[in-house]
Amino acid sequence: MQRPDRQPRLPARRALLAALAAAPALPLHAQTLAARPLRIGYIVNGPERTIFEEKFELGMRENGYVVGRNLTIDYRHQLRPDHDLSDVMRSFVEARVDAIVCSTRGGVLAARAATTTIPIVFGATRDAIQDGLVQSLARPEGNVTGQSFHAGELTAKRIQLMREAFPEARRFAVIFNIYYPSQIQIDEAERAQAALGIELVFQGIAVPEGLEDAFADLRRRGIAALFVVSDVSTITSRVRLGETALRHRIPMVMSNKRYLTGGALMSYGPDISEGFRRAARQVVRAANGTPISFLPVENPTHFEFVIDLRAARTLGVEITQPMLARADDVIE
Repeated sequence: MQRPDRQPRLPARRALLAALAAAPALPLHAQTLAARPLRIGYIVNGPERTIFEEKFELGMRENGYVVGRNLTIDYRHQLRPDHDLSDVMRSFVEARVDAIVCSTRGGVLAARAATTTIPIVFGATRDAIQDGLVQSLARPEGNVTGQSFHAGELTAKRIQLMREAFPEARRFAVIFNIYYPSQIQIDEAERAQAALGIELVFQGIAVPEGLEDAFADLRRRGIAALFVVSDVSTITSRVRLGETALRHRIPMVMSNKRYLTGGALMSYGPDISEGFRRAARQVVRAANGTPISFLPVENPTHFEFVIDLRAARTLGVEITQPMLARADDVIE
């Protein structure tokens, strides 16, 4: 018979769960102090910090790591996609960083050449397999994983939206950065051209220094609108792109909402900056011992069609009500 002054003994697992439930939650400050300190080597695309770095640090905070407390991020800058990063990567290896974060294919390849053991996480890539970064999305091999946006699969939709916005036009353009061309997106645009019965002018441009002359030439050639092939360099130059397009009165269709900051007319695609936020979780897990093969390359699941009516008014473009009704967001 059970004695009345003794509580029933819970199984060990139930007792542990009960204790955890009763314990007060640790404040964020205590959580971050308890986490193992990490040092991250991070390659910034371009000369300045961007929304990508802000979102990455936000993601690290959400996972218990705060710069200045238990997190050090060694930011280095890749001014152009063809910039040699071998010395930078060697310095990361010598400093024994816990992980390396990159946002360009060249950065990932340079990191992979420098180390086979330090986790390498890419915050954004057009297509991880096509870019040669991994052979499997579900179980990436070696020490590389990250966020892949499959830009080529979305290009046809963007070309279609451009065509629908200007139904009377037949000549459009596709521009791409000569320093970082995406053949995936260019090939997809070529296939869309035939299906839609339009003419696409493909123009390689040195971004950002060649924008002014290229847009003046496209304007002279009677381009109704253009699609910008996405890469990290074009998105970091989005304000310059937008200003140039407005000055030459050429509507632009872009790959995601972040581009609309500069003055583009519309966009369709995922928010790339959110990829850097999600990449932070991969960095924390990999740096704390989770094998890369257990960290699949992630794809976006949400795509937005956004129209910027401010740009439409400046360009003198009228967007039909059916198109406005289809948009996920309309910027007034």
